[in-house]
Amino acid sequence: METKKWAAVTLLAAGALAACAVPNQGTAAPAVAVAAPPNTIVIQPPVVAAPPQTVYVAPQTIYPAPAVPVAQTVIAYYDALNRRDFLTAWNLGGQRLAKGGTYASYVKGFATTSWDTLTVTNVRGNTVYVDLSARQTDGSTRTFSGSYTVSGGAITGASMKRLS
Repeated sequence: METKKWAAVTLLAAGALAACAVPNQGTAAPAVAVAAPPNTIVIQPPVVAAPPQTVYVAPQTIYPAPAVPVAQTVIAYYDALNRRDFLTAWNLGGQRLAKGGTYASYVKGFATTSWDTLTVTNVRGNTVYVDLSARQTDGSTRTFSGSYTVSGGAITGASMKRLS
């Protein structure tokens, strides 16, 4: 097992979460933890404290590194989204998932998402099966299940179904 320590990230500016079109460089990565079953990897949401624009990332997480590169790509994609590093997410496959849309419209599509919790449930070849919980800025949660196809270190396709 490997131990990782993550620093707190504080966004104090008014409307900082709404103005996330510019990627934040040098911010801490979200916490990743192992969940049952053994092949499940969950990216945990941060602890949110007042004011609403303040986001804290777990100070310490212990987890084994994912052994499957295609799963690492999907995890890295959601890690980038959670850090509001949209350029990295775009390069990890967001541009393919945007289906011809522009980078600006891709970023705008995440305006009401405050945090994603991803669970990798299975990996078969280049296909990564996931469950996704997307917390919205209004406090509601949207859940999805499906798969991502990865090739050459980037997501090349997705088949996701919204559950709620």
